[in-house]
Amino acid sequence: MRPMRHVLIAIMLLFALPLAAADLPDRPIRIIVTFTPGGTSDIVARVLAEAATPMLPRGAVVENKGGAGGNIGMAEAARGTPDGTVLVQCAFGPCGANPALYANPGYDLQRDFAPVIISGAVRNVMAVRRDLPVQDVAGFIALARARPGALTFGSSGVGASNHLGPELLRSLLGLEMNHVPYRGSAPAITDLIAGRIDIFFDNLPSILPHIRGGAVRALAAASAARIPELPEVPTFGDSGVQGMVIDSWFGFMAPARTPPAAIAALNAAFARALADETVRRRLAELAVTPVGGTPEQMGAHIRTEVARWAEVVRRNNIRAE
Repeated sequence: MRPMRHVLIAIMLLFALPLAAADLPDRPIRIIVTFTPGGTSDIVARVLAEAATPMLPRGAVVENKGGAGGNIGMAEAARGTPDGTVLVQCAFGPCGANPALYANPGYDLQRDFAPVIISGAVRNVMAVRRDLPVQDVAGFIALARARPGALTFGSSGVGASNHLGPELLRSLLGLEMNHVPYRGSAPAITDLIAGRIDIFFDNLPSILPHIRGGAVRALAAASAARIPELPEVPTFGDSGVQGMVIDSWFGFMAPARTPPAAIAALNAAFARALADETVRRRLAELAVTPVGGTPEQMGAHIRTEVARWAEVVRRNNIRAE
């Protein structure tokens, strides 16, 4: 009976998707990505837009609206027509840290948006310059305490996950380190390889080739479990430091007052895209873990992220302006 039940469920889903799509206007879905083209956030949005197109009345198109740490694109999406034809690609900064970093980001997450679905997450790794005289997290902590203020950590900009990750570590352990912000991950990685900075927390897709090539060394994974691509690298938890789980995540939000039926239709379309094996293989190539789930789960996740990073920002007196 169990195989037959699975067949019946599959048939019901096939018929349900066209009905769900009927709750959306007969126009393309506009997906606003709050960063410039070519990054992981942009690529994930484009992969899912293409995969969800058959389940949408007129498909989906991606538009990049970068600037101000993602605030420009978020503010534009907040002004979008709330009919199911506008989405914004949410991420760690705009939907997690920015409300605390900016006095006026130009939008209010709770007032201006309705969650749709979390699409995926990218693990983060703490890497150090190749000749830093430490072999593990314990050695790093000992060095940082012996040389307060001497070690430097890079970031791709104020408020990015690779900025707030070290800030969280610093506050958890009472360490003194100096922040060196860059305009993106690439120049920070270049200086890490050259030995001009000591530490860089980065998304796995960007740093992995340099770890595998031996240009930098990975000390710890900032994740709940070890990363499959780097099974030999312990987590911070393995190394005795609790609370250092930092995922760079992505998801879709719609303007507030978008009808619940349209939200449900969009959730169903992108959930099915995330279940597609071709999509999952492509995301695996990007070191992105598919997530999915309900709009309510995404809303709860965002509230948790906003509260968590607001405390880190407050404790370390960080401002983006």
